Amino acid sequence: MAQRVDVSATKRRLMQALGLSQGTPAHEEIYVRIKTECSVGYDTICADRRNLKPEHANVPGRFTYGHMTAAAIDNAIVQIYRNAHPTVRQWYTHWGVDGSPSNWIIRWFLYHAFRNRDARNERKARSTDFHSDDDEGDDKAVQSTTSSAYYDAARNGYH
Repeated sequence: MAQRVDVSATKRRLMQALGLSQGTPAHEEIYVRIKTECSVGYDTICADRRNLKPEHANVPGRFTYGHMTAAAIDNAIVQIYRNAHPTVRQWYTHWGVDGSPSNWIIRWFLYHAFRNRDARNERKARSTDFHSDDDEGDDKAVQSTTSSAYYDAARNGYH
């Protein structure tokens, strides 16, 4: 059984918790397959404005994870699991998760699909592919502890 991580954990931390090694082709393939399936789930949840919390009903385009109702996120997790490739489903079983909304692995990937596509990050939001910056959070954490740079949210970067 895999050790649960929070949705804000980095790719490196998630891979460690799942017993996968970054740079190992077979492990990266599993990661990418799950990520791709969750990307489809992201597209599905965002396509239906009824999934938005009432206070975000008039938000134009690119939604954040926080714009969605808990029920919509839970339903997306169930659907992603239900539509999972048999190989991925075997890994879920190995890691001790099922098709319930408590599937923290799918929740992590879905959260990161939103995080990497929301309007607060224009560079990432222009792309529908969220594979290229998997460890960006790790780099920022290292940068913030190794220099006196500060993060400027208005400019979306360290200075």
